[in-house]
Amino acid sequence: MNKVVLVLFGLLVGLVHGQTKEKSIKIPKELNYGLNRNEKTAVSSSGNSAINTPKMGYDLVDSGISMGMSNVMARAEDARRYPGKALGKEMQVLFDSLKTPFEISLGKSTATYAECVRWYKNLASSFPAYCKLIPIGYGDIGKEIYVFKLLGEKLGRMDRFGTGDEGLPANALSAGEFAKTVKILINNNIHPGEPEGTDASMLLLRDMLFFAQYWQQTLPYLELHVVCQYNVDGTLNRNTTSRANQNGPDAYGFRGNAQNLDLNRDFIKTDSRNAKALVSLMVAEQYHLFVDNHTSNGADYQYVLTYFHTCPEKLHPALRDVLDQFESGLLLRLKQNNWPTAPYVTPMKTVPDSGLYAFWETGRYATGFAALHHTIGYTVETHMLKPFNQRMLGTLAFLEQFVANASGTELHGVFEKSRKQGIFFQSKSKPSNPLLAHQEVGPGSIMAIDFTLDKSRYEMIPFLGYSHAYKPSDVTGAPRLFYDRSKPWSKEVRYYSHYKSTDSVRLPQAYIVPFAYREVIDRLNMNGIRLRPIPFDTILSLRISYIQDFKTVSQPYEKHYMHFAVKTRDTVRRMQLHRGDYIVAVTSQNAHFLSAVLEPRAPDSYFAWNFFDGILMQKEGYSDYVFEDLASTWLLAYPNQKAALERKKATDPVFAKDPDAQLNWVYKQTDHYEYSHNLYPIYYLD
Repeated sequence: MNKVVLVLFGLLVGLVHGQTKEKSIKIPKELNYGLNRNEKTAVSSSGNSAINTPKMGYDLVDSGISMGMSNVMARAEDARRYPGKALGKEMQVLFDSLKTPFEISLGKSTATYAECVRWYKNLASSFPAYCKLIPIGYGDIGKEIYVFKLLGEKLGRMDRFGTGDEGLPANALSAGEFAKTVKILINNNIHPGEPEGTDASMLLLRDMLFFAQYWQQTLPYLELHVVCQYNVDGTLNRNTTSRANQNGPDAYGFRGNAQNLDLNRDFIKTDSRNAKALVSLMVAEQYHLFVDNHTSNGADYQYVLTYFHTCPEKLHPALRDVLDQFESGLLLRLKQNNWPTAPYVTPMKTVPDSGLYAFWETGRYATGFAALHHTIGYTVETHMLKPFNQRMLGTLAFLEQFVANASGTELHGVFEKSRKQGIFFQSKSKPSNPLLAHQEVGPGSIMAIDFTLDKSRYEMIPFLGYSHAYKPSDVTGAPRLFYDRSKPWSKEVRYYSHYKSTDSVRLPQAYIVPFAYREVIDRLNMNGIRLRPIPFDTILSLRISYIQDFKTVSQPYEKHYMHFAVKTRDTVRRMQLHRGDYIVAVTSQNAHFLSAVLEPRAPDSYFAWNFFDGILMQKEGYSDYVFEDLASTWLLAYPNQKAALERKKATDPVFAKDPDAQLNWVYKQTDHYEYSHNLYPIYYLD
């Protein structure tokens, strides 16, 4: 059956493409999916311009709403309206057998885990030469996480059919064509209560397989992978009540996974099996572009679709240029399809009128983690108060324009160049230490590890919002915020999109990771970091850091008591290293990631996530009546330390009144005090 389907599919594509360059097919007027249909601009009762309102007549999305165009949805609905015209008879039967739960429910439902897996298995079995569905691991609940891989190069070359049983293309991509190939990963259901991406991805992939002729400018240069439902645990925990602020669907999953973890905070610490599976995939595949699909929480405004991308400050300069070009093209495509959009709405104060700022995602977040591996990340945020079918359509439109925008670009070459060059100044000198042979990263490079919003820089951007006011709460009697949708407004607001460094470190030639820290070693391996075991016991003079101060959250945060506001003190000491300890050479490829996780002051470092908390507890001490005599003798032998003690008593009234603190101060100056207390156990080879 599958071979018959493929033969029919090949015949269909052959008819569409023709056998010569001169031959073309005339598409019926009602099936012409151009970028520009007749659309009008809606004007609010107050006279302000509102969002463009094309009347598309979607069966599954209300007409007359503030929505743009989705070519994918239009083709799907025309295939139902005009059976046999958009597709041949046999392909129409197959198409109808692959209706999504969204379509079957008339836009009210999102796919369950079982429905999603079954649907993707059917799609993959229908087009075995052009796609495949593979498990990449398990969620904490024990169910498999699936990734659907669309082999765009094969699908885009169906007019070069060979004679094999699977109808594979006879001609592979040339070197020049391969240089334009872009790898994209789309992630869905990281928060299963925000499921639009699940259903949008199903519609997008089906369209690319059934209507490949409309994707011929894209498919030859595309490798598209889709995580069907990442948080399988939360997807199975289906309910109708946990998203109090959200308008549909009729049922959805829960934010936490089987361990009640937010998976969009788990990419550095990787406590979940889910994260281990996805991190391994992202590291192995080295995607160029990444999309994480979400629904917003927060303010009310007119837009259905908002999004944000990786902050440029995190990227190699060459990738910053690519991001600028890609973003300009994406915005143009969305505008051509009548999709007004805005940056993800994070107000400077409470409401959008106060201005917006770019969301800074550290490595715990999906897109922040992607940036650590030189992947440009985008996060889609459709508006929670818009109906589910509108939000799904907005996500679908974004994905189709995102994928089309990546086609035929030079992204591949730029990404490979950036991964080789790294993101910081690199010395050409060879390291002097023999343990670092064949590495060309010079010591002393400066890497920014923490940032803050630069409030001195902003731009004015157009925004479509609603008037807001305050009124007494019926529940508490206190003033409460409300938005008045009868009073839409269109005006410019400040947008703060620049960040500046607040902390930086001098990178070593290598980090030394003791064998004892297996959880850290496992995570470094998972992230593709090369660790070389030291072959013999040795003593080296190394730079080391002491944790001088830090703060800790008062309540558990994602299974941890995170540290922040960390302060360190560096010194040099001869350190005993053991056979089996690991040396991690800093390279241009891994410096971004290593500095984010191994520098203790970095906000998402392994120290911040409690992987080294054992060093924070002093193991030995003293009895006052014993140490008093030792302290007295020691102070006589070290008069400079005695003078320092007297100065501290003279300048610190609290210390002067606390004999226990004074005795402890003396103890910490002596060799009796363990040097390993608060010693950060990752060492620096400069």
